[in-house]
Amino acid sequence: LDINRLIEHVLSTTTTIMSSASPPSSPLPPSDHHNNGATISSTSNENFESHLLQQKRWRRPTNNNNDNDSSFLTSKMLLRILGGMLFLWGLSSLYLGSYYHVQHQDFTTTVHKMQQNKDDFIRRGDKAKATATRTSDSTKQRTDIDNAAPSTIIHETEVFKSVIERVKRTEEQCNNVPEHHVDTLTKSLLPATDLPPLPEGGVAVALERWLNNQDNQRSSEEEATTNNDDDVYPTCYIPPPKSCDVSTYTLVIMSHTTERLEAFMDPLADMVNSWPGLNEIIIVWNSPRTTLTSVSDEKQRQYAIKLLSWDTDPNHPLRIFFSLEEGLANNLLNRYHPKIQPKNEAVFYFDDDGPFFSKEAMVDSGFEMWKRNSNVQVGAFPRNIRYLSKRMKDAGKKGLMESIDIVTNNVHGDSGATYPPFTPFCRNATGDHVEYNYFTFPDYNAHMLLPSGSILHRNYLCFIWHPAFEELRTWVVHHKTMPDDMTVSTLVSHLSGRAPRTVPQKISTFNTRRRLTEDSSEYYSDISANDAPIPNQSHRRLLWKNPNWAKWREEAINSILNYFGSIHPGTVGWCAGTKYSQDHHKHHYECKPEIPSLNMIPWLNEGVGFDHCPPNDRVTDIIKETEKQMQKIMEEDKMVSFCGECKYKNFISCTNRAKYLIEKY
Repeated sequence: LDINRLIEHVLSTTTTIMSSASPPSSPLPPSDHHNNGATISSTSNENFESHLLQQKRWRRPTNNNNDNDSSFLTSKMLLRILGGMLFLWGLSSLYLGSYYHVQHQDFTTTVHKMQQNKDDFIRRGDKAKATATRTSDSTKQRTDIDNAAPSTIIHETEVFKSVIERVKRTEEQCNNVPEHHVDTLTKSLLPATDLPPLPEGGVAVALERWLNNQDNQRSSEEEATTNNDDDVYPTCYIPPPKSCDVSTYTLVIMSHTTERLEAFMDPLADMVNSWPGLNEIIIVWNSPRTTLTSVSDEKQRQYAIKLLSWDTDPNHPLRIFFSLEEGLANNLLNRYHPKIQPKNEAVFYFDDDGPFFSKEAMVDSGFEMWKRNSNVQVGAFPRNIRYLSKRMKDAGKKGLMESIDIVTNNVHGDSGATYPPFTPFCRNATGDHVEYNYFTFPDYNAHMLLPSGSILHRNYLCFIWHPAFEELRTWVVHHKTMPDDMTVSTLVSHLSGRAPRTVPQKISTFNTRRRLTEDSSEYYSDISANDAPIPNQSHRRLLWKNPNWAKWREEAINSILNYFGSIHPGTVGWCAGTKYSQDHHKHHYECKPEIPSLNMIPWLNEGVGFDHCPPNDRVTDIIKETEKQMQKIMEEDKMVSFCGECKYKNFISCTNRAKYLIEKY
């Protein structure tokens, strides 16, 4: 277009020049036959003079014609020069175009190869056939992840390699344990079920087999994927370490019987109305639909009708996922299946019989902790694994101390410190085994989280049901305790390379309607109305009735740890780096008080973790209001205590006593 405009401009200019150089418009001279046919009268001088005058007029412009010829030659010269310049410009354009084409062709090929290598890397591990079928929503989610910045996510291939390397390191450490640490346990671990244990370090074998199959079948699988891409299990990615911009979350509850509808539907009704950010609730129903549509008990039937109405109400955030209709069996791991397709990155979990912790504990405190640690499991229901060998105790204690230092020193969230290594679990080399401690809920040194009150990033659902971990899932389903909680906590910790994070189960709200004439300790037990009483979950519900339950549970944790070959150093308590962290004998840490207020939580009050994400203005306002209430209560308490002392000692009235003190002092 630019060349055409240039040519049009040149032609227009040339036409203007030629027009200015041409003679002015005038009548044509008379033709020859007209002159020859003219009759000149010899007797008419007037006519003859007129004819001579006319001849002179036609001969007069001779000099002007010569000037016009000179101007025309000049214009032709200019046109030739201009034409030559255009010709040279055309040759230059052809040369430059040819040069650019040759050079750019190599660069394009290079970029294409780089893009192809990048696509091959992203598709690595994508090509295995799986039983799950990817839906359009999961495809969109995968596309969004593929387009995300590579610095914020980690591809499953790299994660699997890191797990394999950890298993190999621990195997090497186990094979080089000194003799005085071998077979030192006085307590033996006997089989509690007829289910064979998982193989030692078996996760490395499973992952290596998966990666090798991907390398060997890549070319053929790519062709198969092109023809039927829906049968391919999606690629999994480790979530980012922080998710500060996430403001909404999904709540998941799994159930299978109408007997528990009342237990979780009443708390859900309160949550929908009072929990900010809750925009999706998924009920994973592990029974046929008819268990909700055909209910004999009248009270349960009313709750079932209400649940189904919530599911069909487009304005209600609840929806029911019928596992059996989606091709899944009745499995405790269904709540972690990618098919439930949570629309939010943060996923809250509760058991159908609770406990259901308060908004202050889960949203104001727990959710803010998760935003700052979105690549690990966060929860309020921790369990501890007790080591029996001195070697494991020493290694675990050292790792926990290093973890505490890393957390407390990482004030601004930009620390590049490497988390301490996992403690080797050497069953074959040293006879190691551990005990499952179901008596306490420790803030520090916990090794797993029970589902209720836990928060997990949506990306981990992809890993939990990944075909590479099929051996592990099969073992969980067939074990008598169905230890999905142990499995998820252990798997997520090995994928992330970090321990879970714990948050308080309860948050004190300092109810100002109470008077402090009562025992002040009761204020710390004054929890939100959303807090349901914690049932006795020292034992797995229903299963604990079996006298062999404890042995089964202990067998399960030992088999799972043996499969991964190591265990993380333990959790760092919520109070780390504050005055509420207390060190007892033998470096036994705990958080006091057990039920703190929001203004004691460090990541909400310019303490450890506060600068990792921007502060939540809503939570900040709640803390300020709570502090005002606390100050008011303290002032009222002083006056009540003063007056109470006067009346108690049977002195003069409280008013007279006050007047006396004012007048005297």
